[in-house]
Amino acid sequence: MMTDVVSRASHIAAGQWGLFTTAQAERAGITRVQLSRLADAGVLERLGRGVYVTTSTTGDEHLPLRAAWLALDPTRTAEERLSDPTTTSVVSHASAAGLHRLGDLLDDQHEFTSARRKQTTRSGILTHRGDLPTHDVTIVEGLPVTTEVRTIADLLAAGTDLEHVAQMIGQGVRRGVVDLGDLASHLDPLASRHGQRDGHSLVEYLLDVVGLSRAALTRELAASPAGQDLVEAGRLGALGEIIASMLTKIDTGKMGGLEAFAAPDVGKLSALSELIASMQPKIDTTKMSGLDKLDFDKLTNLHALIANMSLTTPAFSQRMQEISRQLATSPGKTALAEAAASSSMQAIRLAAAAPSAQIAKDAG
Repeated sequence: MMTDVVSRASHIAAGQWGLFTTAQAERAGITRVQLSRLADAGVLERLGRGVYVTTSTTGDEHLPLRAAWLALDPTRTAEERLSDPTTTSVVSHASAAGLHRLGDLLDDQHEFTSARRKQTTRSGILTHRGDLPTHDVTIVEGLPVTTEVRTIADLLAAGTDLEHVAQMIGQGVRRGVVDLGDLASHLDPLASRHGQRDGHSLVEYLLDVVGLSRAALTRELAASPAGQDLVEAGRLGALGEIIASMLTKIDTGKMGGLEAFAAPDVGKLSALSELIASMQPKIDTTKMSGLDKLDFDKLTNLHALIANMSLTTPAFSQRMQEISRQLATSPGKTALAEAAASSSMQAIRLAAAAPSAQIAKDAG
């Protein structure tokens, strides 16, 4: 007789992690008295009010959570409830975060959300009411649970500490289980509460707390050795664009000798830009073919870029000084200086007459 009872109890428990409820046992024709005898015999263990577990069940860290979930709808089996998870109580909030292994929130209470209000007098169980669309529910460890994104949104709505929520987002992003666009949609209704324009702004704000926002990542990258290399490469790229735009506007054929600087040697062009800048107030550029098309605003930007690069790259600064010294003794520089000191076209022709080969040789 008792063997048959044990067999029926084990059959129910087999599909429910070794657990079953008193109501489920009664549906299978097992009385409360028989359950008590099996518990006294050590075959079963009472795991909370109205929930039993077979003593052969071991090593399941989620057993108390499973027992609490079963107790909320004790007459239906897990299989029946899981056929449509959105119609049953779903693990949520801190309990869901624990299942997803997000954050380190204290989950001393088992939390569940259901579409209909569900109250319980059982200790250690906290229920919430909320809509449960299909895309917000998943299965983890055999239990219906809110998705990572919905869990984060629920915790934020419940007033969980922002830093804790931000840490969960950071973990989810790093593990690739949190879609930021989906999260922004879930957080839209909460944005104004936290002083943000919309869900996207709130997500960016929370990411910044854990150093994963675009601004925070930019700061981190810029401070790293690799980032500094990228910044330097970006500056060189911008410098190259400015130089290219300048060279297309200078008629080097009519500036005898200056065509030697057409090669993309930043140091030479820098020294040349200084000379041209000093000449600008003294030369009628409208009469000097080619220079009237020169964009001096870009030339100013070029100075700033070179100055910044010199500060961040010692080797670049040293090369600049070396080329400047070479140009200081160049006959080409002397000719250009004489041209800068005169306002007449004769002086400009003097600069143009400087041997281009000599300028190239001195500068190189």
